Amino acid sequence: MPKFVLMGAGGNLGGAAADFAIEIAKPDDQLVFASSNLDNVPVDKVKRWQDKGVEVVSADYDDLESMKKAFKGAEAVATISTWLIGDRRRSQIKNAIEAAKATGVKRFCYTSGAGAGVKANKEEDIPFLLRDHHYIEQQIYASGMLYNIQRNCLYADNIPLYFAPSWEFCGGKWLTNSKGEPNTVYEITGFEPASHEEIFEFMSSQSGYKGELVDLPNEKLEKWWLDRGLPKDVYGDFSQLPMKLCIGDLLCSGEMVANGCMLPPSDAVEKLTGRKPTHWKDAMIKYKDIFPKTE
Repeated sequence: MPKFVLMGAGGNLGGAAADFAIEIAKPDDQLVFASSNLDNVPVDKVKRWQDKGVEVVSADYDDLESMKKAFKGAEAVATISTWLIGDRRRSQIKNAIEAAKATGVKRFCYTSGAGAGVKANKEEDIPFLLRDHHYIEQQIYASGMLYNIQRNCLYADNIPLYFAPSWEFCGGKWLTNSKGEPNTVYEITGFEPASHEEIFEFMSSQSGYKGELVDLPNEKLEKWWLDRGLPKDVYGDFSQLPMKLCIGDLLCSGEMVANGCMLPPSDAVEKLTGRKPTHWKDAMIKYKDIFPKTE
């Protein structure tokens, strides 16, 4: 009975991965879903998983022993990186790699970022958001385990959830800088590209918002937000601002679009899931109720 462990099952991406894992699991597969805080996972969701035969456990990237306990006897472990950009996130996945090796896990899976395979002489030449992913990928390659790496683009949900709430704060403007084979890296993109301009126009047309998309150089965009108190790292105080990304994260979101990290379109979603990828408009429209509106 092969055992498969999914870390981070309590999160948004992890929850979607968990549901898909149940959907494709074979009758003799043993699934283990782990979360760092089971109290934050809805009780009905946990029950639904357990009713499907899933073992739901507590395991934390910062707690090596909890992961060793969860990973024991596993054929493969899938990890989803956290939002703790920097040394903390690197340490967390290094812990997971160590726990996997110590318990004899054969294959290690990781959700990375599109463009993390970039070649660079020094880390400063790598886009901010990709530095951790680039570093972690090197640790995975060196581990000796089989691996699968899924390099995801910026999630479509980020625009209505993280960027759009700031448009009114910015004076009615969007300020922008615009089934796996072993040992395989998959670049996850949609079947057609979409620009910030197209997305802004679509969202505005759906809600009647009268706004403007303004393209700024990195330096001006950085100064604009820092002058208004946007934190420089994920540990700062975001409570007084609609923007919930630290300045490096915000700037890199545009930089990765501008330098082509999100291209080209691919069939990876269909290849891995057997489904056509969701069109970006369909991904956006489910958030229509929170689109900015002109009063």
